[in-house]
Amino acid sequence: MTETVLARLEKGGKKFEIVVNADKAYQLLEGKKIPISDVIAIEEVFTDFRKGQKATKSDLNSVFGTTDINKIAEIIIKEGEVQITAERRKKLQEEKINWIASYIQKNYVDPNTNAPHSLQRIINAIKESKARIDPFKEPERQVKDVVEQIRKYLPLKSSKAVIKVVVPAASWSEVRSFLKGQGDILSEKWSEDGSTVSFQVEIPVGAQMLITERIGKIGGRVEL
Repeated sequence: MTETVLARLEKGGKKFEIVVNADKAYQLLEGKKIPISDVIAIEEVFTDFRKGQKATKSDLNSVFGTTDINKIAEIIIKEGEVQITAERRKKLQEEKINWIASYIQKNYVDPNTNAPHSLQRIINAIKESKARIDPFKEPERQVKDVVEQIRKYLPLKSSKAVIKVVVPAASWSEVRSFLKGQGDILSEKWSEDGSTVSFQVEIPVGAQMLITERIGKIGGRVEL
C-alpha cells in the first residue's frame, strides 16, 4: 500500500489538514512536477482528520477563496507542513549532503595545495559546521550557502567566471532562485517587451555545465 501522511496548514485562524501520498508529496516539495491530483490520497479537507471533522465550504471559501480541492491541497502542501518520519528526513538530508559534497569536490580546491579535498573530508566539514541543508530543497539551490558555512572548517578556492543567462519571463522566479544557489547575481534586466529576463552572474567555473544544462531545459541560453 502507498504510505500516506497528513499535510497541515494554519491559515486565517483555522487549521486545515489533508491526507497525501507521502512519496508524491515529498517529490512535489523537492521541486519535481507532480500532478496535484496524484498527491492527494483522500479528496477532502479536514479541520481534524483524526476526529473525522471536515472543513466547511464557507471556511474554505473564506480562507482559500475556492473550494477546489486541487488548488487548496497545493497551498496546504507548499505553505504548510507535511509530516515526515525521522528516517525519511535523514535519508533525504544524506542525499542532499552527498550531492553537495560531490559538487564541491569537483568545483573547489584547497588553496594551500591546489588539489581537491577528499569527499569524506568535505562531508565531515558539512556535518561539523552543522550547515543548514533543507531536505526538500534542490541541492543546486543550496550549494553557495553551504560553501559559505563550511569555509571556516575547510579552506576552499574556486576560479570564477561571469556569465549571462537569458530566460523566458515565466521562468524568472525559478531561475533566480537556482542562480542564487550557484553564485552571485550581479545584475538583472528585463527586455522591453517583458518577454525575457537576463542575469549577469558570477559563478565557480565548474558550475557552467550544470547551469547551461538546466537553463537549456527551460528554453533559455547561457553566454560567457
